[in-house]
Amino acid sequence: MFSRMNIKWLAGIFLTLLLLAVIVVIKNNSQSAINRNRSFNSQLTDFDTSKVTRLIIYPKSGNDLVELKKESEHWKIVVDGKDYNADHSAIKGMMTSLISLTATRIAAKDKDQWDTYEVSDSAATRVHVIADKKTVADVYLGKFSYQQPKNPNPYMQQQGKMTSYVRIAGDNNVYAVDGIIAMSFSRQTNDFRNRTLIRSNKEDWNRLTFHGPVEAFNLFKQGENWMIDGLVADSASVARYLSSLAWLSSSDFIDQSDKLGSDPSYTLSIEGENMVAPVKVFAFGADTSNKYAIVSSLNKDTYFSGSKSGLFDKIFVGKDHFFPTEEAVPNEE
Repeated sequence: MFSRMNIKWLAGIFLTLLLLAVIVVIKNNSQSAINRNRSFNSQLTDFDTSKVTRLIIYPKSGNDLVELKKESEHWKIVVDGKDYNADHSAIKGMMTSLISLTATRIAAKDKDQWDTYEVSDSAATRVHVIADKKTVADVYLGKFSYQQPKNPNPYMQQQGKMTSYVRIAGDNNVYAVDGIIAMSFSRQTNDFRNRTLIRSNKEDWNRLTFHGPVEAFNLFKQGENWMIDGLVADSASVARYLSSLAWLSSSDFIDQSDKLGSDPSYTLSIEGENMVAPVKVFAFGADTSNKYAIVSSLNKDTYFSGSKSGLFDKIFVGKDHFFPTEEAVPNEE
């Protein structure tokens, strides 16, 4: 009797273990099938940004094609067959968004759904990345969606989830990626141009030299004071002026042919510590609409309108600008 009980007991254990083994195998096979269905290469792009020599952007209908090319270490934008200085920070931002393009999931696998996600040839913003003569990325940027945060807490600021949809040339799949990608590329041509006039740390400045047809003078720092012709300039006026120049840019581009004459009418030179070379701004006579064509040594061959946005009056001021009171007090030293 004891032997029969042992046999039954062992048989029960064996059947239980066999049943568990079958369950595990079925579960593993099912999970493997799911994983195979879900598996895809999440890294959509892979290229060395330092080797990129051209970016061609085919925007949605309504905007002009944008061609950016690298010459030596400088980026240029081609507009109507002419080369202009491009905004390096904008190009860096675009390439950073492309090189880190990682899919979170496959949104669609059927070409019939391309229009739904705006990744078809006619609906997408297409970005063609070239290193020398080799295409290293060819991406179609489609629409984006916004998902409200789940269980929003009224006492905490929570961000929703932004998702963009993209397609890689030669791949039928539509991929979902985090963030809003297309906005960096969907711009007007002039938005890619270099708008810099002055970009310098005003705390390093110690001398500004003004030259004009009527007046020429130096604004220089002596100790804690700014001086002009031996007189102490008004500190608040100087501080406001320097702050207005330190990060000066403009989007009012004009053609170099609008410049009148080969010599500038006005010049501002900014010198200081930790500066490799002075920053110089020149104003050339221009037509009645622009009055002056203004260019900077930091952005050569890019000219801006002097009249639009009051650019000329902001840069080229007279001595009186720094002495708002009726009489300036001589320096007692």
